[in-house]
Amino acid sequence: MTKRNILLISYNWANHFSLALGYVKAYAMKDDFIRRSANIEILDFDTAGLNIQQVIYYLSQRRPDVIGFSCYCWNIEKVLDTARIAKTIYPTIQIVLGGPEVSPIGLKYLKEYPFLDAVIKGEGEITFAELLRCSLGQGSIQDVSGISYRIDDHVFENPDRPPIEDLSQIPSPYLEGILIPKDKVSYIETYRGCIFRCHYCFEGKNLPRLRFFPDERVRREIELFMNNPEIKTFHFVDTVFNFRKERLAKIADMLAAANRYGADLRTVEIIAEFVDEETVQLFKKANVRSIETGPQTVNEDTLKNVNRYYKAEQFRNGVRLLEEHGIEVTTDLIIGLPGDTFFKFVRSVRTILDMKPSTIIFSILHVLPGTVLYEKSDEFGLKFDDKAPHLVLSAPDFPFEDIDKAVIMAFSLDKEYNIKPLKA
Repeated sequence: MTKRNILLISYNWANHFSLALGYVKAYAMKDDFIRRSANIEILDFDTAGLNIQQVIYYLSQRRPDVIGFSCYCWNIEKVLDTARIAKTIYPTIQIVLGGPEVSPIGLKYLKEYPFLDAVIKGEGEITFAELLRCSLGQGSIQDVSGISYRIDDHVFENPDRPPIEDLSQIPSPYLEGILIPKDKVSYIETYRGCIFRCHYCFEGKNLPRLRFFPDERVRREIELFMNNPEIKTFHFVDTVFNFRKERLAKIADMLAAANRYGADLRTVEIIAEFVDEETVQLFKKANVRSIETGPQTVNEDTLKNVNRYYKAEQFRNGVRLLEEHGIEVTTDLIIGLPGDTFFKFVRSVRTILDMKPSTIIFSILHVLPGTVLYEKSDEFGLKFDDKAPHLVLSAPDFPFEDIDKAVIMAFSLDKEYNIKPLKA
């Protein structure tokens, strides 16, 4: 029997790769029927450095039957261009999209782009495997939960699939040899979900309850990374690395026990308000070199509007403790949040500058699909570009001209403070 060719494609920032597609392939390959019937290949492309025509050439050499794309607000334009051209050349290819950009608004994408065949809603591992079985001749697409899809000229949406309760069902793509750890761009995820419900964020609203990968699996991934002398730096992608001190202590013990070559952790996401002397010592035990944290804004009315957790004195104390102990702190501020004004944004900037973190990152509000701000934009008085990356255009007290002025100021501060460029 001739195997079908399945490509999983992601456009990433330079030199990065897709952990999500590693999960998707690892889960699909558990299935005997899929393993016998299909070859699954992951292709990671640099979103900045590769021409679409080059990607199409790759596709022409592989002649895939199904292409699955990992979609974010910053890569969706390249995804759509690739899918459109591929479908034009090879009309029988099945095009499947997944990821946070398309997941909450799958019907919208299918209606606007007739070259798309299906969109996965929510976590993709189980759903993609079931959809793939249908494509390979087993099962009916109408029975696959968690998808929007096209049949002929009609678009349909099946019931949602709940989040995966038992994450041990998903094999580790590293331990299975599907993804090879690389220095600086390897990622470990120990749980899914978020304890917070920030209105500008997709994670807490759509995956509110925490679900954990088995400790033994996490330990084995850590040991795999740290047994490789080429891995000098890697990352945890948990939403909050320090959400619970006893769990942080457990992870720090795993890292310290395995760290024979002095690898360090960079830019783990934390809540600065939870940091005390004991937390700092656990970070140092884990060899954390840099962290990233909020507050996004320091203004009380704005914080209430977007349901953001912030305790001023605890935050300031956390930043101070981290910097005093040699751990670099990156703080984030968002331009254009509902409730802010230009001068309130300036107040946030001044407050953070007084704390003297290592880095300040300024970003413009992205009104992302699936977030409360997207779904209730009228209620919040937000105007935004509905085309990705969904940049805010105005808020009730933050008109476009003031947002533009804040962006220009942020560019200047960015250069003055010698930090990373403004993210758009």
